[in-house]
Amino acid sequence: MQAWLKTHNDGTVALHLDVEAARAVFASILFAAKFHPDIAPLAQVAQQGLRGDRSDRPGSEDRCQ
Repeated sequence: MQAWLKTHNDGTVALHLDVEAARAVFASILFAAKFHPDIAPLAQVAQQGLRGDRSDRPGSEDRCQ
């Protein structure tokens, strides 16, 4: 399991995860959402990531600006 974290001068952070690390992060989000309802929208994104659903990902057809 490997993860890389890169900070940028504008305050953004880039997190690069290998597959095993990404699955662990997504599973943790789903677990936390059971105890805190404000995490539910993030849990929906995590569930899509675990299923491999790419339909709502930016960059597939629609790009965020």
